[in-house]
Amino acid sequence: MPDVDVAILGGGCAGLSVAARLAGSGVSFRVVEPRARYTDDRAWSFWRTAPDPFEPCVRASWSGWTVEGPGGTVGRGSGRTPYQTVSAGAFYGHAQDLIHDAPGGSITLGTAAEGVVPASGAFRVDTSDGSFTARHVLDGRPPARRPRYGQFFLGREIATAEPVFDPRTVPLMHFRRGYSAGVDFLYILPFARDRALVEVTSFAPARPSAETFAAWLADEIAALGVVSHDVLREEAGALPMEVDYAETPVAGTTRIGLGGGAARPSTGYAFQRIQAQADALATALVAGEAPRLPAERPMTRFMDRVFLQVLATAPERGPALFESLFRNAPPERLERFLSGSTRAADRLSVMAALPPLPFLRAAARPE
Repeated sequence: MPDVDVAILGGGCAGLSVAARLAGSGVSFRVVEPRARYTDDRAWSFWRTAPDPFEPCVRASWSGWTVEGPGGTVGRGSGRTPYQTVSAGAFYGHAQDLIHDAPGGSITLGTAAEGVVPASGAFRVDTSDGSFTARHVLDGRPPARRPRYGQFFLGREIATAEPVFDPRTVPLMHFRRGYSAGVDFLYILPFARDRALVEVTSFAPARPSAETFAAWLADEIAALGVVSHDVLREEAGALPMEVDYAETPVAGTTRIGLGGGAARPSTGYAFQRIQAQADALATALVAGEAPRLPAERPMTRFMDRVFLQVLATAPERGPALFESLFRNAPPERLERFLSGSTRAADRLSVMAALPPLPFLRAAARPE
């Protein structure tokens, strides 16, 4: 008999999201995580479209957001689909509490998964701290392949001496020019009038240099009217923006998280899609079935591919296209679509909100 029903390789957002759902289910599992300890190293933001086990970890919620493009500033909002941020520190702590209270569940920190080998109807998982066997393997380790296009960001949470932020509204995408070969914008999560995460982001084929990002972020903070501030934490990262980015797993295992295609290719949003993946995987495992990721709808893949092709070949159009989306799409339908909705009405609303010509040209090009 295998040591556990499920081995979860990587205790990041995807791995812990599945583990949280398996806790208390009767399915035994082991999470293997190379970090020796967790820190409050990031924030996940999204439009709330469904419940999940991490709602107690929501740090802030906003009913309004803005996009600033060549045609001016567009304001949108929703009370039914708020924009929310989950603190990584709270997320990690909540997940560990659920795992520690789960009979048959465990997490091993400071241990790296090194290989997976099929073994007599199960799998042997080799780690830096020995080996164990599992009936199923969910592999949430970071992808090794570099995407052709990605979202790159650098952010600092700051406390200011002056009340410079509006805590009611998120500046979601305020576009800038000239920092990358792609689409550049400022993004702010205002937690209070004197506290916010200020972030600079590029949708581009390659990450801007560290010097470019640091200088750009410093200029943006100064432009807000900040005279003095304390940096409370810093976060940086890269998210794949590529259709069919999912990596090929070891035969019989399942890739989850970014390596399983969790990030929405056209936007990089991942948290809600990770939660949907975790729901599907946990439901199958509890039912005694082989875990399987939900299949991506062909129309969704097509729309993402065409949109990314327009951004990659004509990045100067990006600010106007995003502005058109947020200006013209009906309330909540765009936000649901960006969060992973496959409703026909949401897709049609997004298509109708964009100028058709560049997308018809992109659709006619082969991949």
